[in-house]
Amino acid sequence: MNSKEEKKFLTRLKKFPEKICKASDTAVMEGFEYFTTSEYKKKSGAIKNRAKKMFANQGLKGGIRLATHMAKRMPSMLNNIKKNYKDMDDYLCSLENGKEIPHTSEKVVKTFPNKGIWNDLLQYSWNKHKVIVGFTKVPEEYIFEGKAIPFQYALVFAQKMKKEPIEKAPELDAGMEVMNTYNSLGIATNDIIKWLKTKYEIMGMANHPLGGLVDFVPLAEKAGLGLIGRHGMVITKEFGPRCRISPIFIDKKIFEPTDTIEHEWIREFCNKCGNCARSCPVEAIYKKPKFVQISHSENTKDRYESYDREKCFVSFSATMGCAVCISVCPFSRNPKTYDKMKTKYS
Repeated sequence: MNSKEEKKFLTRLKKFPEKICKASDTAVMEGFEYFTTSEYKKKSGAIKNRAKKMFANQGLKGGIRLATHMAKRMPSMLNNIKKNYKDMDDYLCSLENGKEIPHTSEKVVKTFPNKGIWNDLLQYSWNKHKVIVGFTKVPEEYIFEGKAIPFQYALVFAQKMKKEPIEKAPELDAGMEVMNTYNSLGIATNDIIKWLKTKYEIMGMANHPLGGLVDFVPLAEKAGLGLIGRHGMVITKEFGPRCRISPIFIDKKIFEPTDTIEHEWIREFCNKCGNCARSCPVEAIYKKPKFVQISHSENTKDRYESYDREKCFVSFSATMGCAVCISVCPFSRNPKTYDKMKTKYS
């Protein structure tokens, strides 16, 4: 979702290539942007107008309900996306005027790994916003094609979507809950970076969960929040795949990267389960992930595709997000599944 604010931000940021992290030559295009390209729209069966298809599929009653919900949520989401970029104005102005750029306090940098701050962050994030947190370095391959980020490290957050509406997928209730969580997580990340700046003088930039500058899913896996399941989404211990993801980019390595090993057993479970593949209304999920490219970045995995994104987009567009694969995932339905299955498959 390439907003006007994002375009302006990237135009300004890319004037300083020596100061930023740019996408690698093997980076992929952000999903929503791909579906607006002429390359996609020329294909047979392409969805040329997502909004039109969505409202047509809902009927009059559903269309009114959807429009009402969007009217309530979109202003907040758009304002929080704008805030992501507006809050970086001082940083960009410092670059443009040759002034000292804002940065994380030297005190914080020198006290790495800052276990006290980390624990404080975990408590603040959970108690106020019910989000879980990981930390990692951002590989260039995870930055979307044509985009860039100001800082090379990231705090990665995940927030739960409510179980009851998601289990109604692909009905409108599920799609509206997805929008609710996009909104609440966008608010959360903006609040958390403000808190980090004010309390600890940590320099960072929040990135809204709707759209974004980087590929959130592999980044969340790298940050130790979970493992990418057969359906292509991160399965977390706390929420399963029933969550949304967003990062805060940080200028320094001020925390230890979070553990990525504990979730590896999920891969074997997914290979034997297959609920998502059997339940997909458009048969978009592959029986086995398809190899795409070798990783060229440190501590990253080769890229695989779990599903046919063009098939998925047909159902996604018609139902405001579909979410059937999330609703049928055992990790999404019962939080106790994680510990129970880990004992069996570890």
